Amino acid sequence: MMVCCLVLGGCAGPQVNYRSVSWKELASFAYAPSVTPRSKQSKPVRLPAAIAHLDGAPLRLSGYMMPVEMDGENVATFVLVRNQALCCFGRTPAMNEWVMVRFPPGRTVAMNMDQPISVTGNFEVGEQIEEGSVISLYRMLASRVEIDEGKPAGWQAN
Repeated sequence: MMVCCLVLGGCAGPQVNYRSVSWKELASFAYAPSVTPRSKQSKPVRLPAAIAHLDGAPLRLSGYMMPVEMDGENVATFVLVRNQALCCFGRTPAMNEWVMVRFPPGRTVAMNMDQPISVTGNFEVGEQIEEGSVISLYRMLASRVEIDEGKPAGWQAN
């Protein structure tokens, strides 16, 4: 498989052992938010131990890019989803079926929505709550984004 590095200071850098994580693993449980816009108080969120242990881990995850924030023609923040059906024309993904990806300050990546990519970086697990609503469950501070060359059309990440 040929891999192309998109940006983030080139492909060189300190060696970090990134563990591959699958969407099957991330979406392996029924998630219920601890708060909703209508709730008066929050209840503790219960995450499986295997998921909670991913918090702070250096991980690698494959999927498709859905840009959220642009910096000129490059992407500053994006949502990583398992397949394109969860993107623009399919069903809305569950909270544990997508990852909000951001970059270190001043870094961006070229937009690439039509090819599968792999993202490596530090993974964050836990509810991010704003104005009484959970806005994300999974986040990643990306250190590297690569195009997964050679994946067939309609490929879906595991």
